[in-house]
Amino acid sequence: TVSDKTLVIAILVIIGLFSAFFLVFWYTDKADDPKTIQEMHELNLKGKLDKDEGYVYNGFSFVNVSGMWFTQVQRFRSTDLYNVQFHYSPEDVESIPVVGDVDNFKDYNGTYIAFDPTSEDYMHTALAAGELSINLATVFKMLPIAACTKNTTEVCYTRPIVSCMDSDKPIILFDHADKPAVIRENEACIRITGNGTDLVKGVDRLFFQWFEIMR
Repeated sequence: TVSDKTLVIAILVIIGLFSAFFLVFWYTDKADDPKTIQEMHELNLKGKLDKDEGYVYNGFSFVNVSGMWFTQVQRFRSTDLYNVQFHYSPEDVESIPVVGDVDNFKDYNGTYIAFDPTSEDYMHTALAAGELSINLATVFKMLPIAACTKNTTEVCYTRPIVSCMDSDKPIILFDHADKPAVIRENEACIRITGNGTDLVKGVDRLFFQWFEIMR
């Protein structure tokens, strides 16, 4: 059932987030030599990591820890440095276009994270929404609110129903489409399009734009 699928997705996302939180502090390589993420960055900046372990992109150090990519960014409106994680690195998402000016969207204090409840691709939507939400909250101090585009399933009965036509409500909308892209639909709406893993890549592409890692 939809409820069962939602429960499974929630559990997987929570487990993933806790695992990633642990990885921020410690990493064990093949020789069982513990390294912190900071030590990995230092080795990377000295050119002592293999390309699959880390590389520097536009001055930003990216290190791969158990399949997740980490870089250091400055918290929004702060001088604090923060280790932020992504499923993909900049080179993985260079083919995804950003259409329109998305930069000032990060000035909002909160945003709806909206999805189509009738879509069958629950897993990738949940993964993309989870990565988007945790980085919005921790780095940009932006409150993410789960929302639906249709009130057609039990999952959405108690959730806000929104669309990009609701111009007074900030929305980041996941839209299943053949071509991946990040699109500023209007002043209050960003549409992340794609199928499968392209939705997650779209989220990372948006953050790389906001962090000025990619332009």
